[in-house]
Amino acid sequence: MRKVLGTTAAVLAVVFVLGLGAGGWYYTAELLPAPQPEDPTYDVEVVAVDGSSGEVTLTASEGDLVELERLGFWTATATLELGEVLATDDEAVTRTATVLDGDWPEPGDVGTARATTFRGDPMEALGLPFEDVDVAGPDGVLPAWFVPGDDEADVARQGDVAVMVHGRGATREELHRTLRSVHAVGLDALVVSVRNDPEAPADPDGWGRFGDTEWEDLQAAVDHLVEQEGAERLVVVGSSQGASLTLGWLRRGEHGDRAIGAVLTSPLVSMHDTLVLQAQGRDIPDLAIPPLLWSTKIIATLRSGMRFHRLEHAADDVVDAYDVPMLVTHGTGDSTVPFDGSRQLADARPDLVQLEVYDDVEHVREWNADPDRFDTDLTAFLTSVLD
Repeated sequence: MRKVLGTTAAVLAVVFVLGLGAGGWYYTAELLPAPQPEDPTYDVEVVAVDGSSGEVTLTASEGDLVELERLGFWTATATLELGEVLATDDEAVTRTATVLDGDWPEPGDVGTARATTFRGDPMEALGLPFEDVDVAGPDGVLPAWFVPGDDEADVARQGDVAVMVHGRGATREELHRTLRSVHAVGLDALVVSVRNDPEAPADPDGWGRFGDTEWEDLQAAVDHLVEQEGAERLVVVGSSQGASLTLGWLRRGEHGDRAIGAVLTSPLVSMHDTLVLQAQGRDIPDLAIPPLLWSTKIIATLRSGMRFHRLEHAADDVVDAYDVPMLVTHGTGDSTVPFDGSRQLADARPDLVQLEVYDDVEHVREWNADPDRFDTDLTAFLTSVLD
């Protein structure tokens, strides 16, 4: 009997290990490939349009089109900025709208809701003059936009530049919501691409590492600003994974002594906690998550060399390395990157971190949920670090 039990236990152990290995391999196959920005899905129908009063009715009863205070609605030929919700029912929502590009859509046209809101390059999206810049990255040219600050701002910002990095699977357009305030305070901005972007070099093995290696692209942008543009002081702006790049660079990068502030929107602060949240979102049982993540990390490291400990930006052994003020914004309803990481960073460094909490707001939608508050907080923070 004891021999039978021993054999059974051994078989179960082998099955368990094989299951962990298979699960870890499957999870890394989803985790590692660098995502490409998705083409818009035009699946929201225009029900009615009143261009004279600036109103549009769309087929939606929940989600961003109903919940967010401000967002974009894109058709194949037009870009609208949606404002106040005027009416809702079980099938449609009516909102105020402003045409940013193109003409008013017609009833029956289809479009897509976009939290990004503003579409195109800085001139197309915001009416801001800019210059296309090539940054010499580790694996090739990284396209970037250089946007001069508003020359009518109260204070000239000679030598001060913001370097801005978008999130995973997004594009530089994601940063337009923040760029508006950066420009308004008179701050020049370099909006950079990173490896695996559509116009940038692919990582040699095609993997994305959530900032563990991508921070080197931010370093290349900083080098460009210092060596080519004469930048003396830097404000680093990162969204989601771009915030992970920012925190990594603040600890390990060169020219860090030129940084005077950082703005982090829905930041990826803890890779471990993010993986837990993602596993929960896949309905994996709580008891299975720790061994699955243990297996995933080992396999991901063997496959890609990713160093997970470097993506724990609020860990006890790294928080003392930060020495610049940070504005951190995060929604408690974020189902992509957990809010708790931002809270941990703020609790670890209350002397540096100003945490602005957006109740029940989803990932990278702080501006959309309350644009007046976001713009006010951002402007005040930028003014304080620049003065």
